Amino acid sequence: MAVADSHLGGMELRLRFQPQTSIGDGLHPGVGVRSVISCSPDMLATMAADAVTLARFFRVLGDPTRLRIIRLLEAGECTVNEVVEALGCQQPRISTHLACLRHCGFVETERRGKEIVYRLALGGLDELLGAAAGVAEPEAERLATCTRIGPDWI
Repeated sequence: MAVADSHLGGMELRLRFQPQTSIGDGLHPGVGVRSVISCSPDMLATMAADAVTLARFFRVLGDPTRLRIIRLLEAGECTVNEVVEALGCQQPRISTHLACLRHCGFVETERRGKEIVYRLALGGLDELLGAAAGVAEPEAERLATCTRIGPDWI
């Protein structure tokens, strides 16, 4: 049996790998690995809290307008009016989404005279969204027809 320790979000995770008699594919008889996750009660509470935080993080990213705003801000900072013009949405809707992004730490602001300029505050969003697009692409048709994940945005 092999043991691997990992640190995930400040949380220690211990994986135990046990030999398996067969992986069931018929190509590699007698070879295989089964993993077992071993967690303490404190780790389970931390994992639950982390799951809630991560779910909220992805919920912020779960709105098409907010995603479009993030993609726009990846190119550089913008004022509210520039975002409104670029996305073709009403100003109150854009302001609401920018307020959400600001409150959740995705964007930061700077006052310049009478205008407020928005820019991304989190690094790595472009890589995360690119990776997510790659993962989602094979499931695009299923995702487009799913009626269980909220309003029809398209």
